[in-house]
Amino acid sequence: MLGLLCMMLPTASAKESLPQKGMVFHYAPYPRGVDFENPGELLDDVRLLQMLEYDAERDSTWKAARQHKSEAGFMLEKLYMVDADVSFAKTGGKQTLYVDFELSRGDDYEGPVAFVRRGEEPSKWYYPFRFNKRREIKLDGRAQPGDSAMCHAQWRTHDLYQGMVKVLVEMDKQDGKTTVYLSDTAIVFYNTARTDAERESDRLVICPFSKGRMNELVFWKRHLTEKEKQSLMSRSTWKKEYVLPTPQTIKNEVTDQTAASSRWKGYSWVSGGICLLLIILSIALRAWVNLPVPYVFNGSKTVLALAVVGAVAYGYNMVSQKDLEGWGIVLMCLYLAITIIAYVFVSYAPDLYGDLNEKGVGLGFINRLPGVLKFLVYAVVLYLAYIVGQLVIVLMAFFVLWMFIKNTKITWDVWRDLKSNPDLIHQ
Repeated sequence: MLGLLCMMLPTASAKESLPQKGMVFHYAPYPRGVDFENPGELLDDVRLLQMLEYDAERDSTWKAARQHKSEAGFMLEKLYMVDADVSFAKTGGKQTLYVDFELSRGDDYEGPVAFVRRGEEPSKWYYPFRFNKRREIKLDGRAQPGDSAMCHAQWRTHDLYQGMVKVLVEMDKQDGKTTVYLSDTAIVFYNTARTDAERESDRLVICPFSKGRMNELVFWKRHLTEKEKQSLMSRSTWKKEYVLPTPQTIKNEVTDQTAASSRWKGYSWVSGGICLLLIILSIALRAWVNLPVPYVFNGSKTVLALAVVGAVAYGYNMVSQKDLEGWGIVLMCLYLAITIIAYVFVSYAPDLYGDLNEKGVGLGFINRLPGVLKFLVYAVVLYLAYIVGQLVIVLMAFFVLWMFIKNTKITWDVWRDLKSNPDLIHQ
């Protein structure tokens, strides 16, 4: 749900000013769409920067074809190469790379960017970071310059930034110090893979991802100041007061790919267990009081409708985004079904006086609206149901608990009234 909000935000970052000092290239196709014939400017000497398609096996390049599928940025359908020398020998010992991309779905291809040497196989390319369709970022490097052991860090980017990833990478030739900034995390490590190579990488390639998109690509032949980094990365969030994260030393912190499923299992066991317990207690209470009066639905039809819509939307999002797989999907379906059934079951209460009629939110007035306006209102209602429903289904155990407490009190009051005046049943 938060990820959907992220994707709805306007991507205006390329329209804002960027530090010009030391800028080697800035590819931001927002104003012109994805016309590779005029893709941007090589700002250091004011000439056009050509985007190329690259065949690594044949070591050949050619002019990239025009794309028509993307309104902002370009689709990562093929292997692209930026036609500019990015070697340390050309730019100096300090470099900064800024990448703004979207990978809500895609392959597990390494990338989305890599430093390469023309003619070398992908296995020898240097990836400052790796990103995959599970929104997992991977970093490899040493905690200290003199360490012999490599650390392998891997974790999922925060769901808040789903489908919207902005990464700032600082690189230093002398000791291989690399600092990777994300919106809410920064990691520092040492990796001399580029400088230790037999031949230094001199080009930057953009790797293919199905359903992936590159929104902005910037390269400087210097490190940015703290103020510049603060300003640049603040565009990665809509917070009023953004604080640049303090870099933390890399350590072996590999996140299991089933972590999301494990977290879901833990939550679903607790919530589902609560709902099952309340069903059992409700059955026991009805059997104990044994009231000779009709039971009617005393819950909220609005909450129930939102829960059903939320269950469908939440389940679809979890599966389509690969947050759950295998038994995790089965467990999620059981949880969603149990919570909805539990809400319906505990919502029935004894109606001694015939006054338990849930009023709900009436939408009948919509039918009296003109056709176009009626369609717009229904569209808004359904969209709100899609958003709110996912929150309702996640918190359904609390709704079930509240309804159980509410109807238990009604059951107790009815039982007490009949106890003191049995003739009420005949009135």
